[in-house]
Amino acid sequence: MIPDNLPGNQGSFRIMHSTLIGLPSPCAIRADKFPGVRMGSGPVIGEHCIIFGNVFIGDRFRCGDNVLIRDNTAIGDGVTIGNWSFIDTDVVVADRATIGDEVWIPRSTKIGCGVGIGHNVRLMTEPVDGSPARRSYRNIILEDGCTIGKDAVIGPGVCVGAGASVEAGATVTDDVPPDVRYCNVQ
Repeated sequence: MIPDNLPGNQGSFRIMHSTLIGLPSPCAIRADKFPGVRMGSGPVIGEHCIIFGNVFIGDRFRCGDNVLIRDNTAIGDGVTIGNWSFIDTDVVVADRATIGDEVWIPRSTKIGCGVGIGHNVRLMTEPVDGSPARRSYRNIILEDGCTIGKDAVIGPGVCVGAGASVEAGATVTDDVPPDVRYCNVQ
């Protein structure tokens, strides 16, 4: 599937085989109309990707293979997403963010400009123990220019401040102030 705004610009983008763009969410399938995908110029999208409907993607988007992007998501200009990454619904990814391979980004996460997320990072918006009393959902905010090292885990409700650096393998359960290097690797 190719979004309505792309056929006239077919020379300016590359989409590999077996990729679905504009797939309706389960609740939109029953609707008479559902929103498609708005995509800027020059995207490169890998194989076997699925991009749901009601997604906005800016210019110069780069996406690896086997990526899933859920509905109600906005992705800015110059964003790169690695292979096997998952972006859930209601996520905002600002300009020039880089997301590594096998990254899990849960619903309602906000990612600022120029954020770098390493490979195999997990952002968790619900407590891991899954107990009913603790199932409160809390979104994650990664402010402009912060970096998250590979294999890091960011816990529910955490805000990583602008310019902060979370070291590879760290587990973050509390907010990280701006311009701080955070390391709690065990």
